Amino acid sequence: MAEAAMPSLPEAIQQIAERLRQEPYHLLWNDCLTKSVRFRRACRRRGIATRMVVCLGLVRAKVGPCWLTVPVIHGWGEVAGERVEVSRPLGAAGDFGIVPRDIRPVRSVRF
Repeated sequence: MAEAAMPSLPEAIQQIAERLRQEPYHLLWNDCLTKSVRFRRACRRRGIATRMVVCLGLVRAKVGPCWLTVPVIHGWGEVAGERVEVSRPLGAAGDFGIVPRDIRPVRSVRF
């Protein structure tokens, strides 16, 4: 099920985020970290204060026939304290059935 766009964010931020979400995801050259850096740069060019967050988190993943909680490294943008996922379309599951919004940060660093 797809999540609704974040209505509390300005339209310019939503457009930048949606453009990045629609780009094909690839673990080596267009992953959550790369897209988050690009999101931060695009927002800053427009004068929008933005942070990039990188975390070590936990998420449920389908491994073979069962679901396990696994550690992952994940990145996203943050505007006015609000998490902005840009790695995949909102609500879309990636490899192993992982939905980026479901990743629970254990430790995070903001840039």
